Amino acid sequence: MASLFPLPSVVNNDNPNPKKYTAKGRYHSNLLVVLIAMDVLGVFVMLMGLRQQFHQQGVLPETIDGPYAGVMMVVAGVMLTLPFFIWSFKASFRPFGTLNK
Repeated sequence: MASLFPLPSVVNNDNPNPKKYTAKGRYHSNLLVVLIAMDVLGVFVMLMGLRQQFHQQGVLPETIDGPYAGVMMVVAGVMLTLPFFIWSFKASFRPFGTLNK
């Protein structure tokens, strides 16, 4: 029975294929772990860039230290945190309990 109602119990579709959901759930849980790891790494790179920019003695050796090394590290950290931010922003507009797309 096809319906536009979002709850499967109302339209009597309460027998979903369990393999279909576990495979998608496993894929999205791995994706979530990768996104969180990228977010943590990005915050760490941003903090190192801020220290490099505003502290007398930065974290980079003198051979690779440039005039805007701290700014470049902050920009790289922001780029690393963007995928998790975008994914979580999109997830806030999805129906509760759906992980696909």
